[in-house]
This record gives sequence, C-alpha cells and structure tokens, in this order.
Amino acid sequence: MNDLKAIIYILFTAVLLLTVAGCVQSDDTSASEQEGQTVEEQQPALSSEEEYTVSQVNAAIDLIEERGEMAFPEFREADSEWFHDDFYIFIWRTDGLRVVYPPDLSGEGQYMSELVDFNDKPIGQIFIDTALSEEGEGWVDYYWPRPGESEASMKHTFIKRTSIGNETYLVGSGFYVEE
Repeated sequence: MNDLKAIIYILFTAVLLLTVAGCVQSDDTSASEQEGQTVEEQQPALSSEEEYTVSQVNAAIDLIEERGEMAFPEFREADSEWFHDDFYIFIWRTDGLRVVYPPDLSGEGQYMSELVDFNDKPIGQIFIDTALSEEGEGWVDYYWPRPGESEASMKHTFIKRTSIGNETYLVGSGFYVEE
C-alpha cells in the first residue's frame, strides 16, 4: 500500500510541476492543431496605414495588368489617388531601372539596384529581391529623410511583383513610421 501511495505522490508532484512550469497546455488546442495554424493566424493584424498601402499597391497592379505601360502616366498625376501628400506609387523594372517616380520625374530612367538608405542598408537590392522572392511581395523597413528634411526617419514600404508581357516590375509604396 505504501508503494501505491508513493507512486501517486510522485505522479501528483510531477503533474503539479509541469503545470507550474507551463509545460501542460491549459486550453483545448492540441500541439498538432497548433502546428496546423496558418501564418496569417499567427501574425498580428495590419495597421490601417499598412492596409491602405497594400490596397493601393494592389489597385495599381490591377490597373497595370489592365492597361500595361499606358497606366504609368496616371501614377505621376499630382493630387490623385496615386500621388498625394507623402503617398505615391513607384515602379521599377526588376533589373533596377526606375520607371515611375512621382516625387522627382528626373529620377526616372536611373538604375536603383545600388540604392542604400541613410544607414547604408542596400534597399535597392532588397526591393528587387523582395519582388523576385517566391512570395513576390513583402515589407521593407529602412531610414530615409522625409521630403524637405535632412534627418532620416523610418520608412515602411510594401513591394509587390507584377508583369507586363515578358517584363517583370516591382510596384511599391510606403509611409513614414512615427517613432
């Protein structure tokens, strides 16, 4: 009988220790069910600025897929849905050639693959790599001066791949993050 009490005591102590240590799950979700959760369920929700940026990039891609390069002039129109305040859509070929850059049209036609941010982060190549990735899209964070300022601020930019015929492009837009 003492052996049975000792076994029960040891089992009770082990369960108690596992519970205290957090090793025993307290909800009804099994480990295998947790492994099956999608990435979307595990990631935090997008902010309203992120949602707007993704929505505008997707809308720009829809227009590009519908009208091809004939859509590019629309992205340069000031005070439009594509270019207002600090917001604009930019487009590069994936070889780095910048084809649409509304804030400074003289910057169009330049190769941007060597572009670095304020801290020498190679954002030109990162933009291209993001577009050419398996996902074909993603967010890039870097430091860039706001228009009219010399001090760099964090910018959060969404990049997505699209194609016109045999040419692959990246379409992007971003916003400054309030720190």
